[in-house]
Amino acid sequence: MSQKMLAGILLITGAILVGMVLQNTMQEETDVDSNSGSDESEQTQHPSNYSGENHSLAYECLDSHSNLSQHFHPSLSIYIDGQLVSIPENTGIGTAICDGMHVIHTHDSTGKLHVETNEPVDVELGVFFQIWNLYFAEDGIADKRVNETHELVMTVNDVEVDSYGDHILANGQQIVIDYRVKS
Repeated sequence: MSQKMLAGILLITGAILVGMVLQNTMQEETDVDSNSGSDESEQTQHPSNYSGENHSLAYECLDSHSNLSQHFHPSLSIYIDGQLVSIPENTGIGTAICDGMHVIHTHDSTGKLHVETNEPVDVELGVFFQIWNLYFAEDGIADKRVNETHELVMTVNDVEVDSYGDHILANGQQIVIDYRVKS
């Protein structure tokens, strides 16, 4: 690759990153303005950027699908007030941290997670949310928080669990996260 081409790619990447920072800054200012003056107990929206545990696996990158110790596929579905949330395709591929793929990534928007590691290791669901940069903990998901009127329920293969981000992923698991009105 020529130096001019590399310089061009770096310039474009830098411009995209600056644009994303400006967009996030503007969105945060909008969120602050829209929440000002409201009763704090009624607020359910918070910034959605990941703020949970820092997982070292979120920084591991794969160059290819060869020589892997493990490669398996759990499925993740997220519902917010009854609406299925689309998990973006290529989440965890070609990020600022990894040119290739993170150890957990998607290829499409079906919710099929690809978990691939070079060494045998337990992989927690929280790793995916850190890679996605989306808040997820027992008190909420994205910008939604558990409060007097809403709850967060997580099931694995139709069994309610309370492991949330600490949940260990396994092949074939059907994970459902449901932020909903309390029954």
